[in-house]
Amino acid sequence: MSIEKKVVRVSPLNAVVFACIFQDVEKAGKAMMEFLNAVLEHVGEEPIVEILDMKSEYAVFGESADQKYGRLDVRVKAESGRLFDIEVQIDKDFMNERGFFYGGRMGEDEFKPGESYDKLPDVRVINIVDFYVRDDHSNVVEPVVLSYVNNPGEVATEKFKMYHIQLPAFRKEHKTLESVKGDTFNSWLYMFDRGYQDPDEMEVLSGMTEGLRNFAAQYNYAINDPDLIRRYRMFEDGKRDVATKVSVAERNAHIKDARGFKEKGVDPAIISSVTGLSMDEIAKL
Repeated sequence: MSIEKKVVRVSPLNAVVFACIFQDVEKAGKAMMEFLNAVLEHVGEEPIVEILDMKSEYAVFGESADQKYGRLDVRVKAESGRLFDIEVQIDKDFMNERGFFYGGRMGEDEFKPGESYDKLPDVRVINIVDFYVRDDHSNVVEPVVLSYVNNPGEVATEKFKMYHIQLPAFRKEHKTLESVKGDTFNSWLYMFDRGYQDPDEMEVLSGMTEGLRNFAAQYNYAINDPDLIRRYRMFEDGKRDVATKVSVAERNAHIKDARGFKEKGVDPAIISSVTGLSMDEIAKL
């Protein structure tokens, strides 16, 4: 009697999984081009016609050892020369600064010595995030452009643009598979966010377009790869370890603050409200 293999349906928006799915043009070029064009159409930009090159986990380096180092999740070069950096971001801090750094380094790689600045490639950074970049802006897509201070509506250059795709805003508007049918952009977000979890929903989504079908095939290939699952679990364990260290450090800081307040005779109820420690914990300090 054969034992049915249990398949772990991991999120495609885990950086390791995302990079595995979009490794190169041959394997996932149709999926990436359709996704990019869905985003570009949504924000009013011209679509791309063809992808010349696509690489996951693309390294960008500083010129010396003490300069910033980074790695792009997926780098795409279109036939027009436009460059795209598609990132799955889990850290809210310095979102725009990181986007400028990654986009600038990517553009610099394509800028040949001696060329005039009009030859700089158009760079687009697309960040898929599971948070609001700005708490008071709840659009699904939050664009970032270089504009004039005295005339915010006037774009200073078309060479660089960044788009934050905010999944919490998407979830508010689209709670079911039925709500995204007929809309390629939202169908992609639904697939990334939760369509992959249910094989029946994934089958419906992958039947909508050629790109989603290509994505589903690459996703299913990835989650059946033992090495990918091992790397995924290592990545998740690493995030948990970091979160645990941060939590322990924060708690130790609160305990130190509480001791200082207690020595100064501050009311324990006030100490509790400031540090988050319980009255019993404060009494034992």
